[in-house]
Amino acid sequence: MERYCENTSLHGLRYVGDRSLSIFERMFWLISFSVAIGFAAYYITNIFQKWNSSPVIISFSPFDADLKSIPFPAVTICNMNQAKKTEVNKIIAEGNPRDLKLLDDLCVGNKSNQQPDNYTEQYDWKNLRNFLIRVGSSCNEMMKACKWTNDKKNCDELFNNDLTDEGLCCSFNRLPYNKIFRNPNEISLLNQTYPENVYDWNPEIGFSNVGDYDNENMVPRRPLGAGAHLGLSVLLDAQIDEYYCSSTSSVGFKIIVSNPIETPKMADYGTLLSPGVEARFSIKPSIREASKNLRSIPLQKRQCYFASERKLVYYRKYTQVNCLQECLSTFIYNRCNCSPYYLPRNKSIKACGRKDQLCSSDAKENMEKVTGVGASCSCLPGCFGLQFTESISVGKLSRVINTTAFGEDWKVNVTHFEKNMAVIHFYFASSYFPIIEKTELYGFTEILSNVGGLLGLCMGFSFLSVVEILYFITLRWFLKWMKDRRKKERKNNHRHVFIRNQYSNYPFLK
Repeated sequence: MERYCENTSLHGLRYVGDRSLSIFERMFWLISFSVAIGFAAYYITNIFQKWNSSPVIISFSPFDADLKSIPFPAVTICNMNQAKKTEVNKIIAEGNPRDLKLLDDLCVGNKSNQQPDNYTEQYDWKNLRNFLIRVGSSCNEMMKACKWTNDKKNCDELFNNDLTDEGLCCSFNRLPYNKIFRNPNEISLLNQTYPENVYDWNPEIGFSNVGDYDNENMVPRRPLGAGAHLGLSVLLDAQIDEYYCSSTSSVGFKIIVSNPIETPKMADYGTLLSPGVEARFSIKPSIREASKNLRSIPLQKRQCYFASERKLVYYRKYTQVNCLQECLSTFIYNRCNCSPYYLPRNKSIKACGRKDQLCSSDAKENMEKVTGVGASCSCLPGCFGLQFTESISVGKLSRVINTTAFGEDWKVNVTHFEKNMAVIHFYFASSYFPIIEKTELYGFTEILSNVGGLLGLCMGFSFLSVVEILYFITLRWFLKWMKDRRKKERKNNHRHVFIRNQYSNYPFLK
């Protein structure tokens, strides 16, 4: 120990082991060295507590994302008219009890209330689907003209009829059902058409085939650039004269932009747009990524799922929205023995009707409260994610109508145009966007440098200091032991030789 104190590189210890100093001086340096150890231990403990309580840091990536790396958002547009008046009149005239009941369920509290009180037959999904398609505004009726990247397109090539919580709507750039749902044959779906080239995209894997960037027939479609001229433009017809019952107190459209692999929640988050206006939806993506070393951090601390860590029952790909939709469907079914038609469910599960509305509404409200059942679903955000936000500007349509804007001379009545029509443009606001990156707050290198820096500052401690300690308690001790052993053996051998010589000189000593 004395030799170690005399030769160590640690500051202060050499004075502790120096016998030429007074006991007061040696005690002073021993106390100083102990204070330095305590100071270093205190701040090292702070570093550990910070790492243990919040080991993840969220920062902006030094590299921006360009438009080639993300898809154009899914755009869903709904006419707020739940049922066309001409179809309703036919249903009332036909008097089919099943259709009357479906109409009454769809238009709750409507003045007609034509369904017979004694009708108790349960309708299945096929009947409900056909009814919603019959009375809803299809894409052919609502979409009058479309443009994609400044080229006029047939709207049927871009949009598909889709069922949401607002009834029959039109969706653009959503992935096919077989890319969204795990078992699409077991899900209540509409027939849709898609191009042959469909990319199985999700936020974690992104796009790997750069060569497909210019393929216009690939889904999900990718933007060619920023600006309204390189986005999506649509001309819509609200058909106000066909209004029978509206999902809100107004007329017009409800619009939402979303992730292509998610189910849009139109009723809660859709943006209202009245006819007679031209609107611009300037879109900004919010991109989240995570470093690979984040997988080693426990889920409770990193607070996000990688795609392979959480498997859903209905959806193939995990996102927080998909998880909450699935959890809501299960919760409503367990409480009400039915599930709303717009939520993922098996075909064998009954769709909720009017008599189930109070139960399903209470269950939905309880589920979506901050302190409700939804908190137990463990629907954390994905470590990789893509969301879209939009800023909207709206202007009134002029009587001087640019009928050639969509590549065709529209022969329409000016009054009808201002009363029913709306022009909407969806586009990216910029070609580059920041990436929010989630990574480890302290990795092994950061921990080593922080702890080593504190120990070096307080005591002059380094890696060779560890080697020095090991040397003194192992190698030096062993070599000293071997040296002492050889010295003892030489001494014993010398003694034996001396005695043997004594015997040879004085034989009588034997």
